[in-house]
Parts: sequence; structure tokens; C-alpha cells
Amino acid sequence: MPRLLQTLVLVLSLLAVAPAQKQKKQKDDGPKPPDIAVLEFKVHREPRLVVLQGALRNNSAKTIRGLVLFFEFLEGDGKMITRKTTIVTDTPMAPGQESGFEVQTVDPVRAVQVRVDAEDKDGRYLRLDNPGPFDIE
Repeated sequence: MPRLLQTLVLVLSLLAVAPAQKQKKQKDDGPKPPDIAVLEFKVHREPRLVVLQGALRNNSAKTIRGLVLFFEFLEGDGKMITRKTTIVTDTPMAPGQESGFEVQTVDPVRAVQVRVDAEDKDGRYLRLDNPGPFDIE
């Protein structure tokens, strides 16, 4: 009899826990909001250079440990020509904190657009609300 009682208690406890786990899983299945908001982004050409300027905000609930941007220069058909990297900040970005950047790089002549990706300094991918592509003016 005690063995039957133990089995019954185990089955009932598993049944009680299963719906809670299912609800938690359903909450995690939704799309996650972007980690970084692109507040401003401008790209223009100067003699032999491309200048990229912008402002970003940490939209996540967590502090971002350093921010690294990747600029992917694209041809007219959308193929990537080259990819450049820049460190926006080495210091942590608190939730809601904004940071600006200005980068100059050698002009990849065939490029007509730029797309942006981001990581923290530890290599963790960060989602952007608007990664582009942005036209080079």
C-alpha cells in the first residue's frame, strides 16, 4: 500500500508541474524585441572615403558589455562586397543608454548600400530594430 501511495503522489505532482512548464515555454516562444535601436544612420561619400554616422540606444533590459558594429557594403544586386568592423564603445551600455558613432573607411567604389550588424565585445549577437540596408549618398 505505501508503494501505491508513493506512485500516486509522484504522478499527481508531475501532473501539477506539467502545465506550469508548458505556460513558461509558450511565453518564451514569442519574438524577442531588438537589443539595439538605430536612432539615426547616415552614410555619404567624400573623396576616397565613406563616412558613416549614427546614434544607437540599448533597448534591452540588460547592460551591453561593449558594442561592436559590422558594416556590410553591398552592390546594387545586394551582394556583399566587403565588411568593416568598428568598436562603438568599450564601456558597458546600461539599458536605455545612447551612444553615437562616426566612422571613416576607404570607399568600396561599387557599393551602393550598407547593412549593419552588432555584437557585444564578447561576441554575443545583438538584434537591431533596423539593420538597413541604407543607401550611400
